[in-house]
Parts: sequence; C-alpha cells; structure tokens
Amino acid sequence: MPSARTSPFSVLGMLSLGARSGYEIRRELSEEAGTFWSESYGQIYPALRELSRKGLARRHAARRPGGPARCVHEITPKGREALRRWLAEPPRAAPPRNEMLLKFFFSDRDAVDAPAVWARALLAEETERLRHVRRMKEQLPRGPQQRRSIRFWMMTLEYVERRSEATVVWCQRTISTLDLMQEALARRRTAAQKRSPLE
Repeated sequence: MPSARTSPFSVLGMLSLGARSGYEIRRELSEEAGTFWSESYGQIYPALRELSRKGLARRHAARRPGGPARCVHEITPKGREALRRWLAEPPRAAPPRNEMLLKFFFSDRDAVDAPAVWARALLAEETERLRHVRRMKEQLPRGPQQRRSIRFWMMTLEYVERRSEATVVWCQRTISTLDLMQEALARRRTAAQKRSPLE
C-alpha cells in the first residue's frame, strides 16, 4: 500500500480498535480523531474498498440485539502488519499553510475590520475545541483492554489541548491589538471629517 496516502491508514487504525461500519468510522474520526484528523465519506469508502481488495480488512454482516444485521469491516492479520509497518515510518512533514495568517501578513492598519472578525471566529472555534478535547480526556475508556493505548491517546489529546490553548492566547492578544487599531482608525477618520477643505 502506498505510504503517500494516509486515508487508508486512518481507516485501518480505526479498525484496529474493533470492527466498525463505514458510518461508525466516519463518526469516530469526526468526534474523536477530529481534533487532529478528519476524513470525508468520499475518502472512507474508497479506502475500505482498497483495504478489502488488498486483504487488509474484511467485510461481514454483524447482528445487533433486537435490530437488523449491519455491514461492518474488521482488520485482518495482514492489515495489522501493514498498520504496524506504517506506524514505524517517520511522519511526512505537512507544509505550513494558513490562509488567515497569510491575509493578516498582507493587511494594513487601514483595513482591520476583517482581521478582527477572523480572530474572533477563530477564538470561538478554538475555545470550543478546547472544551471538546478536555471532555474527551475525561471520558477516555480506562478498562483493561485500553491500558496499552491510554497513554498514547492522552499524549495525542495533550498536544491538541496545548496547541488550542496557545491559539486562544494569540486570539485574545490579537483582538485587543486590533480593537486599539480600530479605535485609532476611527479617531483619524473623525479628525479628517472635521478638517476644513481649505486647510
């Protein structure tokens, strides 16, 4: 399996935690891993087909108590070995790309309204992410089956939590600075309007 694509491995990783349907994989990648990773339905189902074709996962019907059978996928021994090899590879460096920061960089003191809106939106988003991550940390399963994984889950969530905390601090400081800049701009505009055209 090509290591350049991570979608199949994110799906394979979810299957290593237990058999799941495509819907369950998407939901858990959104709710649990969504703090640092996300996959669309359009990526998950091709990944499941590829994993099945390569013998890394298999599909079967599973009955639910009092409900109809559902289609689930489970990892195979070959899949566990592929996942183990992928986990041992160094991660690919992600190029830094942040359109908001790029726009901040090219903005000027006479156009601060839009950056202020973006900073407030980011503050709300990161504050909600912090709440979500902290709730996840409290709700992590801590039974005997999870003992091997719990420390790695906590390390992952700790990274997301610390990054969000830093972003929240940046947003608060940036908003304060932009508010001062907006006040100064408003004073300059008021002063300009009061000047006589002959001056």
